[in-house]
Amino acid sequence: MKTILISLALLSSLYSYDESHLQKFLETKDCQKCDLSDADLSNKDFTHANLSGSNLSGVNFENSTLVKANLWGVNLSDANLQNTNVRAANLMGADIINIKCDNTTFKGANFANANFENVTCTNLSIWSANFLETSFENVDFSNAGAAYANFDNVNMSDLNINGAIFWNAKVTNSILKKEDCEYLKKEEAISENNQCN
Repeated sequence: MKTILISLALLSSLYSYDESHLQKFLETKDCQKCDLSDADLSNKDFTHANLSGSNLSGVNFENSTLVKANLWGVNLSDANLQNTNVRAANLMGADIINIKCDNTTFKGANFANANFENVTCTNLSIWSANFLETSFENVDFSNAGAAYANFDNVNMSDLNINGAIFWNAKVTNSILKKEDCEYLKKEEAISENNQCN
């Protein structure tokens, strides 16, 4: 019985945050390469926070502010970002998988080399966001606000952009479905050197 309890304690520690890391972050808003997995960080202001390289899987950021936060290389698998303001944040190289993102603002965020998987967002704002060599697998940005966004060297074949606002967005050197190429023309996006399949 004692062995089972110890095993369960060790197993649970693999999926929960480091208490000292959480305390440090709440006090300083600076915690690089920290383990905050499954922490409840909802309804808080983390403007200019630095979490680069951290494990944020399962974190609840609902109704929080991450404006101009450094989220370089973070793991956001299964995180809750609903009603979260992530404007002008650095998400370069981030793993953005299975997140909740209804009513989320990523306006001006940098997603260069980020990895999106199994993401569906409603009422999403990605205006002026930067997607350079970003990967998309089963991602739905339909009806998103994407004006002035920049997509460069991206495979958009598995990205749903139906109904999204792409006015003045720039899509270059990318791979798209034929219907999406036509859609970008209707939206008056700037489209150059793209492959339409």
